[in-house]
Amino acid sequence: MATPLIMTASGIRGIVGDNLDPALAVTVAKAFAYYLSSINETGPIIVGGDTRTSHDLYKNAVTSGLNASGYDAIDIGMCPTPTGQQMIRHHNASGAIIVTASHNPAEYNGLKIMNASGSFLNPQEFEAFKAVYDAKEESLVPWDRIGKVIVDDQAIHKHVDKILAELDTSALRKKPLRILVDVNHGAGAVANPILFKKLGIDADIMYPEPNGQFFHTPEPTKENLSALMKKMKSGNYDIGFAQDPDADRLVIIDENGHFIGEDYSLALCVEYILKRHSNDTDKNVVVNLSTSLVIEAVAANYQASTHYTKIGETNVTQGIRERNATVGGEGNGGIIYPKIGWGRDSLAGIVMALNYLAESGKTVSEIVKEYPKFTMIKDKKTVSSRDDVLPLLDKIESYFSNSPLDKQDGIKVSLTDSWIQVRPSNTEPIVRIFVEAPTPEEAEKLMSTVQSL
Repeated sequence: MATPLIMTASGIRGIVGDNLDPALAVTVAKAFAYYLSSINETGPIIVGGDTRTSHDLYKNAVTSGLNASGYDAIDIGMCPTPTGQQMIRHHNASGAIIVTASHNPAEYNGLKIMNASGSFLNPQEFEAFKAVYDAKEESLVPWDRIGKVIVDDQAIHKHVDKILAELDTSALRKKPLRILVDVNHGAGAVANPILFKKLGIDADIMYPEPNGQFFHTPEPTKENLSALMKKMKSGNYDIGFAQDPDADRLVIIDENGHFIGEDYSLALCVEYILKRHSNDTDKNVVVNLSTSLVIEAVAANYQASTHYTKIGETNVTQGIRERNATVGGEGNGGIIYPKIGWGRDSLAGIVMALNYLAESGKTVSEIVKEYPKFTMIKDKKTVSSRDDVLPLLDKIESYFSNSPLDKQDGIKVSLTDSWIQVRPSNTEPIVRIFVEAPTPEEAEKLMSTVQSL
């Protein structure tokens, strides 16, 4: 029996050779083309993806579906997801389909669907697309109207140029830093050499072959980055970075080889941007509900307000637009700076972090030491359906009825200097449990309370 396919606004993901049939990629592409034609979007579609071994298999299937529907496909090859988002606007495209399963293991692949603005489909757009997909709507064109494939092999260069045009790197170029990056055979293996060459600095890259043969579990969490941390401790580096396979997420390792955490990596980048905008009178930061309180603390130091959205990049970008926010992101290490693009962008994050070190003269540990300390604990439970989550949510609502509750995404309980969130995952058949508190002991106590309900 095939594993259930995951299909949300955050992406379509499945297992190669199990539930992710190439024919499905063709169907998705035809449905997306039909949806775009229904809203009078007739421009080309960007197609690219990360370095997974099934890259060509699904990219070619997507291209075939688009061409059969009369749409040109601009093939940008193996590249970070944010490169695809950038190329939508660069080419005045109607959208993009990026072949990636993000942080999922190597046996997975999937499709991320973007709109003409360069961001994920918002919930309303996704529902409209999904209705077309479920109805198996398609509009195939005759032989003389089929789309063509246009190759853009300079997409990453254009993406990097956009970042460097927006972020002044003059201080960095005068103070070369010693950099170590774990790209884990992912899209960063293709993009980072281009970025560092344009910066005029050297960097040591671990697992640099872009072959999708991940050396370690792809999600850039502490337990998966032991080799990077060990090399940082012995290599006399100023900063270490790790990216996920499609290089939209970034985490930072300090000069002592310490994993500072995904949220603190985001905080460092957010603070750098807020410093650049310190003279702005109205500053807003938008993050998702599972993001650490450290962001609120950093934002408050720059008289910026923090706003929370449902989990999912599309919700954060929508929140950034609605609030006209200065910066935003997700606590998994995904910085979103609207002056550069409408998506999490690890390449932009790398430049922000390096600029911060060069301009301030501080080390990573010195910067992070100034932030309040929080401990976040994450747990998960496998479920057969999202409906299985409801009884647990009801118990939490009853138990914490006297505390502020946010029901945008599952349920979040706000306590004094701490919080709890329980929600169904957008990308996996699991329930995610998050707790955060000022100390490990307090966090463990909160997690035990939730698990006992």
